[in-house]
Amino acid sequence: MKFGVLLRRSCSLVLALSVVCGLHTETFAANSYNDMDYITSHVSLKVPSGLYISRPEGKITTSADSYFITGGSNPQASLSMNGKAVQTRGERGSFGVFVSLDQGKNVFTFRQGDQQETVTIIRGSTAGSTATTKVISSMAPTYDCATYSGETMTLSCVAPSGASVTATVGGKKVQLKQQAATAVEGVPATFSAKIEAWDVSGTKNLGPVVYTLNGKTQYESAGSVFLTGRNDKLAVQVKNTAAVIYKDANRSAFIETAKLGGIDTVSDISGSLYELSTGGWISKEAVQPLTSSGALTLNVSETIYGRTSDGKGEVYSFPGEARPMFRAYQDTDTFYVTLFRTSFSADAAAQLQSYMQGSEVFSGVKVTSEGSSTQLAFTIAGDMWGYDITYGKNGGVNIFAKNAPQVTSGSQPLSGFTIAVDAGHGGSDPGAIGVPGTDGAMEKDITLATAIAVQKRLESLGAQVMMTRSDDSNPSINERMDATTDADLYISLHCNSIGYTQDANKPQGTEVYYYESRSAALAQALSANVSGYTGRTNRGAKFSNYRVTLNSYAPAVLVEMGFLTNPVEYDDMSSKTGIFRTANAVGDSILAVFG
Repeated sequence: MKFGVLLRRSCSLVLALSVVCGLHTETFAANSYNDMDYITSHVSLKVPSGLYISRPEGKITTSADSYFITGGSNPQASLSMNGKAVQTRGERGSFGVFVSLDQGKNVFTFRQGDQQETVTIIRGSTAGSTATTKVISSMAPTYDCATYSGETMTLSCVAPSGASVTATVGGKKVQLKQQAATAVEGVPATFSAKIEAWDVSGTKNLGPVVYTLNGKTQYESAGSVFLTGRNDKLAVQVKNTAAVIYKDANRSAFIETAKLGGIDTVSDISGSLYELSTGGWISKEAVQPLTSSGALTLNVSETIYGRTSDGKGEVYSFPGEARPMFRAYQDTDTFYVTLFRTSFSADAAAQLQSYMQGSEVFSGVKVTSEGSSTQLAFTIAGDMWGYDITYGKNGGVNIFAKNAPQVTSGSQPLSGFTIAVDAGHGGSDPGAIGVPGTDGAMEKDITLATAIAVQKRLESLGAQVMMTRSDDSNPSINERMDATTDADLYISLHCNSIGYTQDANKPQGTEVYYYESRSAALAQALSANVSGYTGRTNRGAKFSNYRVTLNSYAPAVLVEMGFLTNPVEYDDMSSKTGIFRTANAVGDSILAVFG
């Protein structure tokens, strides 16, 4: 655990909590820039007006014993369901009513003035009402994955029940079997078959699995199958900007973050995970099987030192052909990096030590060989804000040590900060659907409107803000992380939700996720401030491993601002007032923790 940074900032967290309790903002308030009209001038999130029902859409049949009916209304007029007043509504008129269902026909009539909407829900068997399909979907594998000769491969897909489905991979064809009978033919059903992986030499890319429906129409899986010989080593390369390495196959604990480009060999396979030869387990989806690994051992004969052009940190480079896995962590006064399958020559170690004389971050380094690995223990002299470990284009390792940005005095105290703001989802990915359904603002719309407001507020405090998106686009997770590696803080904005089989009026509040311990203070302050400024419940800061929180170069958090499925919170999060308060909460949290 990296306790040093967290302990040094504990006094700042007290200030953050006092800001919430007393709504004190006189320190670094910059009130002259706190202009609601300017900060929310772009906000025009759509919420339908008048009485309407968004869910269910028309008459439905369900086997459930309860249902959450949602819709909207005129917030200035009373609303009733079956003659009883609907008590809980958002400020813009959104509502949700959790109803119990009797067997047979259930009718719910909503009235507001001269308007009336009726909902009919039939509780009973849904047989015969299930939609049918004419295509194959959910084809395995959904990503490139590998297995060994002699192991059993399971090929599966979803296809119309009663159909004939075959799968072909590597020239081998197998008939798939429907796994469960259905009352009606044509409804989606799971088909699968097991096939023993045949002998190969080395690692072969067999390509995607081709699924054939009724001997005619063919479909290809999104992922390809790789096969490694019984006595050969499977090599994999990290394809995500950052990926979690787990302690065991049960994902019981996190060991470290693997970085894009790292290469290791596999010692075991279990379910959706590979066990790495250097220790720990990694998700198959996070790595790419290789047909040729190239060099696996990094022999360091020289080191290179330099400062970044923006003066924000130092880079120590160890040239070579291999891209070894590593473990890294920072405590109060030491930064430890263990490079697996790496050796340092005496000259390289001495050269690295000589660089310490000109370093602004470190005062010394100890180089220790541990079997086939090398540990570097840097003594921290300055205020080390974070670090990043990457690989060179042709191999080798680069270690970036980052200086802490400094809050200044005056009306723009964040002048030295570069802050990344990520609006979750976007484009074809709407995220969670709110109370009005697709006729109203969805998660992607609310996160973007809020992110732009946060950008304006932080810029008014002097910060340079980097947006992962400023329009209705959907950058990949890698793109969201790669575009912001120069940031001093990373804040990803999202909205929470639950399924509509539950009473969605109940779950509420703000929660903030973090991974690196240096991010905990910011996560706690944001959860307290966003909830305090907006009147939502503080669900707290929570340790987790969301991809965007795996950044080690700066404190990084993912903020779940509230529940879109809760009518009260939906209306607030989509309003100018709610967005303005959230933007202020973000700005004040940063000032409280790092000021």
